[in-house]
Amino acid sequence: MTQRGANTSVTVLAVGGTGESYPGDTRTAVTGMLSAVTDELDDRFAARWIPYPASYGPVPRLDGDCYRESVASGVAALRGAVEGAAAENPGGAIMLIGYSQGAVVIRALLGNPANEPLLPAITAVGFVADPHQPPDVVDSCAGWGVAGPGPELPGEIPAHWVGAADDVICNAGPDSLIRDVADLTGVLSVGRLRHWFGDMVGRVVGADLQNAARTRFSPAQWRRDVQRVASAVREVRGYLPSGGRHVSYSDEPYRSAPLTDPESTGCQVLAHWLQVQATLGARPAA
Repeated sequence: MTQRGANTSVTVLAVGGTGESYPGDTRTAVTGMLSAVTDELDDRFAARWIPYPASYGPVPRLDGDCYRESVASGVAALRGAVEGAAAENPGGAIMLIGYSQGAVVIRALLGNPANEPLLPAITAVGFVADPHQPPDVVDSCAGWGVAGPGPELPGEIPAHWVGAADDVICNAGPDSLIRDVADLTGVLSVGRLRHWFGDMVGRVVGADLQNAARTRFSPAQWRRDVQRVASAVREVRGYLPSGGRHVSYSDEPYRSAPLTDPESTGCQVLAHWLQVQATLGARPAA
């Protein structure tokens, strides 16, 4: 769903997860996980894809940008798309949806005070498997996402999260080793290994980790980490594309939304929420 029709009043900008976009991506039609959201929307909505590197260092391409650079590129692309949508349809509503790394892009945009002039046009945001997912915004997800708290979201913009309790990306254990991996690999890229190593050492020495108190290079720490390693293995299994919970939101019943059809997927639940926001006129654009 990419074309604007006569009844369109809401522009939905979709930011995909790691590996769903790439440098030089010129597509406008929504693809990947979030297409299962936009395909459910009615003709009030026009959905557009936000191309950006969507890389995590060597994943999915060996020469990919590091995660921080990928997110920064995504923010720039999303900012330009918001500005363009606001200019094209003055007074129209803009909604943002993000999956995994795409959720981080949206949060980085909204949490930057420099982007405050964009906020009046943004009427709702939706997140699927947000690495910064706050505790308790999803039933059975009591912890933060794997990346911990991110930039604070503007309180005036309604937000909705879709996540699974056993998806480590949006609900990592409080002492999960995967949190340390996330903290230590933000600047990992094959072309700048020395820079990554220096950043990693600096974070460990400076205790700049979510689990700094649990992360030590010592035999005593290693013995304590045996159980954490076992937990990390289980968490990684829940992330892998072959049947993992991180890729379940488009094709499995979403049990974390008991008031919806029990056969609805997480993406369908988010689409329903967006349509309710559009119907209620959650926050009229300036």
